[in-house]
Amino acid sequence: MWSKTRQVLESRLAENLKGRVSYHYDVYRTKGCKEKHDWWTEMHVLSIIVDGEAWFCTNPQFYHQYYRDGFYRFDEKSENEIIRETGLVAGGFWDAKAMEYIHEYLSELSIDQAITHDNYFIRLLAVLDARLGKRKIKALMDNIENEPEWFRKWILLRNA
Repeated sequence: MWSKTRQVLESRLAENLKGRVSYHYDVYRTKGCKEKHDWWTEMHVLSIIVDGEAWFCTNPQFYHQYYRDGFYRFDEKSENEIIRETGLVAGGFWDAKAMEYIHEYLSELSIDQAITHDNYFIRLLAVLDARLGKRKIKALMDNIENEPEWFRKWILLRNA
């Protein structure tokens, strides 16, 4: 299933990004601890690679530390607020959420709906999309100061 999803995502890349941007979804198997955490035997990692460097990467160990240390509490902030501020897909089932967002972007949304979506992960995918016209890119560039810092680099990449 991921192979087909990746093919569709990469086929939608803008011409100037083809060969530079790739999507990866890896499952790392770990030995389950018999005493406490027997249930965690896999880590699912979704990453977007630009010119050989990971620009976006979900990392379950980072999330655990990030939320445990109290940077964000789910009951205090909405999922979209967390994504806007950090670029992180929120929640304990972040890998499933990320895939849900990808499939929503691919099968349910027009490019206009995706680029104005409340969810910044969906907007990130739309910024890389070849269907995004020059006027929309110009509008994004004109409004770049109002975007979160982590998201600006994606707009600049698309405009290059």
